[in-house]
Amino acid sequence: MANNDISPREMIAELRERGLTTAEIAGDLDRDPSIVRQILSGKKSGEHYRQTLTELYTTGRARTIPPRRRTKSGQISKVRAKSGGEDKSVTPVEHQARYREQPKRGTYRPGETMYFRGGGRQYEVDFPKTKRAKGRAQGWDRVKKQARSAARKQWGERQLPEKRVKFNITFSDGRVMEVGGKGGYSAEDFNQGIKDNDGDVEAFLMSQAQGPGGKARYKGLDVSKTPITGVSTTVYPWK
Repeated sequence: MANNDISPREMIAELRERGLTTAEIAGDLDRDPSIVRQILSGKKSGEHYRQTLTELYTTGRARTIPPRRRTKSGQISKVRAKSGGEDKSVTPVEHQARYREQPKRGTYRPGETMYFRGGGRQYEVDFPKTKRAKGRAQGWDRVKKQARSAARKQWGERQLPEKRVKFNITFSDGRVMEVGGKGGYSAEDFNQGIKDNDGDVEAFLMSQAQGPGGKARYKGLDVSKTPITGVSTTVYPWK
């Protein structure tokens, strides 16, 4: 994929206008946020990251990971270490796969993030169905942090537009259910729902998935006995 009509710096600036943070862009580039800032300031051209930036700019999703620079001997070039460490430089880890790894179903997977214009985003998280599995706790913690972070009204001194959040939840039997489809949840409603369930986002979504009066929304699906194994969180501007 190529887009030579716009520079990496311009793509990053546009992505920032759409609502992406420097840290989010850096995460998709698999680099430190300082790299993104250097491209924005003109200290670096950013050409090395053009393909991934183009994917993010045109589709809202980064599918490739920029390769690490190497020395003449073929070794990965060292980068400056974070301040406070003993070493001045370190050798970064390089992801070998061109495309992001897709773990087997039933394991914890942070998943991909898709970005939309206006600051909207969609997060995907999969986790094992076993209640005591470590990955399950990690998955629900990520869902909670993503929804709360994306629905915030202020970032530093910057006032953010009101957003709504809705979910598509996948049960262990493969059934997918939309929760919050009619207009989504406001930040206040979502946070209050979590609070009413003692801070448990899983309990909140399970309560919403249950039909009125405890009646099942779908025949043959008992949400109290069928664990959730995947959550797709969509956050979008509300006008």
